[in-house]
Amino acid sequence: MKTDSFFGLIPKGVKIAAAIVFACALVIGPFIGAYQGHVAGLNSPHGIPPGVLGSAIGLGLGLLVGALVAFWLLCLGYVYADAHRRAMPAVLWVLIAIFIPNLLGFLLYFALRRPLGSPCSNCGQLIAAEQRFCSWCGSQRFAAPSGENAARSSGSGMGPATTV
Repeated sequence: MKTDSFFGLIPKGVKIAAAIVFACALVIGPFIGAYQGHVAGLNSPHGIPPGVLGSAIGLGLGLLVGALVAFWLLCLGYVYADAHRRAMPAVLWVLIAIFIPNLLGFLLYFALRRPLGSPCSNCGQLIAAEQRFCSWCGSQRFAAPSGENAARSSGSGMGPATTV
């Protein structure tokens, strides 16, 4: 599985937690629905007992709520892993995504996230894209030349002519 995909980036523990939440919602939903059906005295015109009708409604609501909560957990896991991968404070961004309502926390994260970092050639720790030196070992980052500097260094003749 590709690690840059949505599910490939989410930590395994978050995937397990989302699966457990979904399964619990599917199991608990019909029981709560059956109980509420008996208490409310649901009657259908076709003579279906209130417990069965309540169980069906509870199963549907359990499926809906379980899927929504599981997807929300998976999205929080993605934010955590992606923020960590981009050398950003991962726990802070997860808290922002949790506590800022109406999915605005997720939108803030995606609007303000940094570019991907690259590993240090000396110690292997992630270096943010804007850093010139590794904050762990102090070695200088060697970036590939880009733009006009790359054309000059390759001797392709595209840069300005030099006279000797």
